[in-house]
Amino acid sequence: MLSALLLAPVFFAPFQEDEAQAPRGRALVFRVDRIETLDGEALENAVVLVREGIIEKMGRAVVIPDRAVVHDLRGQGSVLMPPLVLGHAGFLVEDSRGFGRNSRHTASDSLWLDEDTLEDLRAEGVLLIGVDPPGSGIPGRTSVISSVSESPRPEPVIGDLHLKVTLDASTRGKDAVRDAFKNAEEAIQKESDARAAWEKARKEWEEKEKKKAEDAKKAGEDKKKGEGKKAAEGKPEDGKKGAGEEEKAPPEEFTPPEIGADLEPIVEWVQGKRVAEIWLDNAAEWLHWREVIGDREHARGIVFRHGQTTNLFEIADGVAEAGVRVDLPARMSFLPYTRLRCNLPAEFLAAGVENLTLSPASDSLTGVREWRARLAHLVAEGLDRSAALKAVTVGPAVSLGVEDRVAPLASGGKANFMVLDGDPLDPVSQVRFLVADGEVVWDRSKEEDA
Repeated sequence: MLSALLLAPVFFAPFQEDEAQAPRGRALVFRVDRIETLDGEALENAVVLVREGIIEKMGRAVVIPDRAVVHDLRGQGSVLMPPLVLGHAGFLVEDSRGFGRNSRHTASDSLWLDEDTLEDLRAEGVLLIGVDPPGSGIPGRTSVISSVSESPRPEPVIGDLHLKVTLDASTRGKDAVRDAFKNAEEAIQKESDARAAWEKARKEWEEKEKKKAEDAKKAGEDKKKGEGKKAAEGKPEDGKKGAGEEEKAPPEEFTPPEIGADLEPIVEWVQGKRVAEIWLDNAAEWLHWREVIGDREHARGIVFRHGQTTNLFEIADGVAEAGVRVDLPARMSFLPYTRLRCNLPAEFLAAGVENLTLSPASDSLTGVREWRARLAHLVAEGLDRSAALKAVTVGPAVSLGVEDRVAPLASGGKANFMVLDGDPLDPVSQVRFLVADGEVVWDRSKEEDA
């Protein structure tokens, strides 16, 4: 009996340890009226269970574990969905940089934010922000930051992303891009020529060394046999260098010619190692861009910035055929010289554009605050609701290379989402919670109490 009692703890210990480790971390639960997963049908009267930064379970029948932190927002018209992703936020940079080639700079170099800026973005449900370098021509490269960062110099999520290129109809604007292509292609050719010369030198050197080794081996054999007295005496052959005059070996590794800091990102773009975003204002500039780019197939996206009157609908088919990603301001427009409204996002989708991002109508915090209201107007005028919501969340996340952080909601995915107290397309709806990596980073009720 005594031996049985002594063995009992040893028998049960592994079971107790496994049971204690089964659910790790305290659960966070949201019970809401609707979940916009942005992947298929929305879920009504559903639950999201979060643990350790992951959506552990999501659906209508989810067992809520003991001691979970539960936010029950049912009966309020509450909606849970992926957070907003702001594709372009030039208003966050302070530098004043004019026209020119300044591609050595990244947007994060110019960031210096006051304490309230990121908090204001969190209050609007914005989790990730693409920041554009200031200036025109080829002013630099975009960076991506999180609203869950510290001011004044937030650590970028991605410090170096797209190359920004602006183009207008002026000779100066087009020449700047043409010169960039020319310089990049010359640099690529120079490197190719240098590599070919190095490979040739290495090959010739290796062949010489091989022949030397064979000659030395033969000379040794001749010496051993008493033959080849001349070779055995070590006299240099005619036309060959004597001792101390041996040819220097080429480097074992190829070192490419140095490329200037302002040219290197352009070279990477031409080589297909980097994506550029081309900023245009109107249909004419698209045609100028097509003239400049020619038959080149460099990876690129198009960012259109336009006023209330525009004729961009005339080039929708051509843009769709080019297969480029398109960024449009989220607002209704007018046909040129008329008061006839034009829903450009709907026109571009109808033309076949597959990758559409909708940015605030104005590059400012005010534009961000009006973003959802403008989006609602587009939907009311014919834009597909699901396409509209994707164009301000998962769409820009893909274009910024952060689709692993903001994606359609699913069990097993990262717990990054926002909860609103009403329909996201209702301008009076407010963001109640913003959750990042499973942590509540914005709670409206606590902020208002504070």
